[in-house]
Amino acid sequence: SGYEEALRPSFGLPNHRQSLRLFSAVVEENSKIELPTNDDQDLLCIRHSSAHVMAMAVQQIFPEAQVTIGPWIDNGFYYDFYFPETTDEETGETIPPRKLADADLKKVKKAMDKIVGKNYPITREEVSREEAKRRIEEIGEPFKLEILEGIKTEPITIYSIGEEWWDLCAGPHVESTGKIPKKAIQLQSVAGAYWRGDENREMLQRIYATAWKDPMQLKAYKKMLEEAKKRDHRTLGKKLDLFSIQEDAGGGL
Repeated sequence: SGYEEALRPSFGLPNHRQSLRLFSAVVEENSKIELPTNDDQDLLCIRHSSAHVMAMAVQQIFPEAQVTIGPWIDNGFYYDFYFPETTDEETGETIPPRKLADADLKKVKKAMDKIVGKNYPITREEVSREEAKRRIEEIGEPFKLEILEGIKTEPITIYSIGEEWWDLCAGPHVESTGKIPKKAIQLQSVAGAYWRGDENREMLQRIYATAWKDPMQLKAYKKMLEEAKKRDHRTLGKKLDLFSIQEDAGGGL
């Protein structure tokens, strides 16, 4: 879509049409769960809508946050936020940009769960470029203006969560926030990223998350990560000669 083309050159937005590697993980003895990829349209919708819900939650908790992009990725999604300097209303002092911490993820996830629980409809609307620009300027989102300039197709599509929040988006999405399996979503980490990948532009804060169709898939994915971490640790240990494994030693040695 025009939206994907506007973003992919700068951000490496994943192309869900590509065939992705299929993950699997053993969660119980003699039981294997095969994890779906973004070729699964239902999963793709969950991840895309979860990104929107997360952005809405962040702006509920931190009103000064400005949104940029929030694409799906192989195992979930992320969203980039810009936190400008603010001014203390009482003292007039300048407050440095907020730095998100891992502890903030718990607050965001709690707010997300409330949004999911309210089962807001997620609706699609087509507007003219002029109307999209007017709405963006009305809410003071400069990064959205840049994104709009990069979209070459018309009309412009907007997806709204109830009457509470909206974003420029080509979709797809679930029908309502209640369709998102909140127990299958986990916010993972915070990282830094430059806007447009340009070190001369604003530094953004990126929240990574993983999202699946049900809690068992999330459990399987986490198990897979744990096993991969163990293998990496074992391999690294061998390379650094931190420990050795005696092939002829007994199991308890």
